[in-house]
Amino acid sequence: MARVLVPFDDSDPAREALEYAFDLFPNGEFVALTVADTSAVPFIPNAADDAPDEQLEDLLGEATDQLAAAEDLAAERGVSIETHARIGSPAQEIVEFADTNDVDHVVMGSRGRSGVTRILLGSVAEVVVRHSSVPVTVVR
Repeated sequence: MARVLVPFDDSDPAREALEYAFDLFPNGEFVALTVADTSAVPFIPNAADDAPDEQLEDLLGEATDQLAAAEDLAAERGVSIETHARIGSPAQEIVEFADTNDVDHVVMGSRGRSGVTRILLGSVAEVVVRHSSVPVTVVR
């Protein structure tokens, strides 16, 4: 039985990837991972000590809400799903999670960026494909 990691942010591409994973691995074990992207937390010199913690708590709260959507999709299909939230760089956290948690395959959505936008912003899916030690399927 394959253990399948699906990075999940409750976007349409992530939902499509989760549905695709259910179809591709009908007997799989599924793990949804949401990464609270710390690049969204600005560095503010001389800020109150608790301000960054509050921002991180807000990000983790959003991650929990996103994972609830993954659980709902799995429940609709009668599939059990394990969920995890992490804080950090999405691509790095996805690759690290796959490497350290006995994942056999990653199925993830693509935002469909191209051209200059992709060059300037990079692509989480592209980084995961290049650095993952397990096979990665990108759903477009």
